[in-house]
Amino acid sequence: MNLFDASDVYIRDGLLECASGDHSTGSRAEVKDRPMTRRESRWITVVIIALVVILRTPTLLSSLCQAGLTDEDYYSTIASDILDGGAVYHTAVDTKPPGIYYIFAGVFRVAGRNNFRAVHILAIIVVAATALVVRRIGARVADEWAGAWGGIGYAVFVHAFLPGDTLAANTEIFASLLLALSVLAFLQSEKEARWGWMFLSGALVGAATLIRQPSAVNVGVMLACLVYAWLLLRTQSLASVVRAGSGIVAGFVAPIAGLALYYLSQGNLYDAYLWAWLFAVRYVESETTVPYVLKHLVTIHLFVMLSWGLLWYFGIRQVIWSWKSLRHTRTGSLPAVLLVLWLGVTYLTIFIGWRFPGHYHLTVLPPLSILAGMAFSRFIAQNRRSPHPHWALVRTGVIGAAAVPAIVYLSMAFWLPKQTLDFHPIVQEIVKQTNPTDRIFVWGSYPRLYSFSGRRLATRFVSCTHLVGAYAKRPSEIKARGESVIPGSWEMFKADWEAHPPVLIIDTSTFDSDWRAHPMTRYPVLRAYLAEYRVEAVINGATIYRRL
Repeated sequence: MNLFDASDVYIRDGLLECASGDHSTGSRAEVKDRPMTRRESRWITVVIIALVVILRTPTLLSSLCQAGLTDEDYYSTIASDILDGGAVYHTAVDTKPPGIYYIFAGVFRVAGRNNFRAVHILAIIVVAATALVVRRIGARVADEWAGAWGGIGYAVFVHAFLPGDTLAANTEIFASLLLALSVLAFLQSEKEARWGWMFLSGALVGAATLIRQPSAVNVGVMLACLVYAWLLLRTQSLASVVRAGSGIVAGFVAPIAGLALYYLSQGNLYDAYLWAWLFAVRYVESETTVPYVLKHLVTIHLFVMLSWGLLWYFGIRQVIWSWKSLRHTRTGSLPAVLLVLWLGVTYLTIFIGWRFPGHYHLTVLPPLSILAGMAFSRFIAQNRRSPHPHWALVRTGVIGAAAVPAIVYLSMAFWLPKQTLDFHPIVQEIVKQTNPTDRIFVWGSYPRLYSFSGRRLATRFVSCTHLVGAYAKRPSEIKARGESVIPGSWEMFKADWEAHPPVLIIDTSTFDSDWRAHPMTRYPVLRAYLAEYRVEAVINGATIYRRL
């Protein structure tokens, strides 16, 4: 099936748009394809799922299933601690919301500890589901072809960046599905503003927030749309807007309050507040430098934008088209406002902390793909109705702009370094020298040594970056200071150590270049304990100490 030539053109709703895209005449027009047939619809579904499976195939390779990708070792270590009876944010800590830890714990409970292949299969399902929901939203706000292009665009470009960022089962992957579903639920009742649908929409945002904190901004997007429908569209009364808004807020609060009550019963509610909110804010607000920000703005953010250039071109084109449409008619404009606001606020969250990790950008893709799909569908219809003199060349360029980034990054994924060679001998030595009930302490940021050895943490710190402030996305001169951004972190460390001193210390600063500025002897609290330990072995550069 040739999607570029899948149907004839027709003009819907009495609207006509110039093939050149010139809107200066003031006429609001839209050229669209004929309705999609069932056979075509089934093929689109197959294409979307196939693209996701193919582009995520590297995540099923043994080399990427024996160690995990970006941040997966953090999630797996805390998940293992949960399965061992630990309490999140009390016996194992990090600044992510708890949802991602429970997802990993659930997979490990069903498929076995450290089963990253099972996690990656779940990620394939989630990404494919997100692409199909993106397609459904596009079909609802425009037509089936716009939805199809949006779904295909998401399936392709969610993988069009560095594999470590796009292929990991990270928070953005799971949060995107919930946020897309929340928008679909909101649109399901946009005219009548039914409380039940609004509650569901808010609950989905609440669940997404328990996976990734910035997801909460989508509540503001939906509330703003309700106010817009009341004040400008005049399609909703104040009473209906208040009712619908209360449903969104109540739904948003429900999952968060439910988990808070659970933590209250566990006795770690305050710890959860500290780590998932207060300390997370301190982390993103931690000091950086202007040169560092500018460097990452170019080397990461701009690079992502260029890799997704085709999507951004048509997405921005649709934003402009929607804005001009609103100047002529407000009929049916609520979905357009919703999508543009969703894109805008999600884009702004990329700038949180001014570090621009590649995976932060992934949450922009659902609204961007929907908008781009709408513009691209219209672009295809226009050029078939009034063929561009160089249409064959244009079509080749479009295919290349989508295919080249996807193929390049897919190729890179197959050549990712095999991370298993360095740490497995260390794990084997840990297992050899300890009993299953013994505790260990890893100095540095190598949490996979905990989870793969099956030994619990002697302190709550999954990574020692919280003790010394050596976060990956900070300027090297600031990391070298060795100053924690978490108040009271060393007091927590000391209390944990004295409660259950480790049998082994594994010092990774002796082989990890990022930690060479942070030898254990540099920090008085830790240095005081070293007299009770002797060097037992050096494995692949890591120094292992045993308690006397």
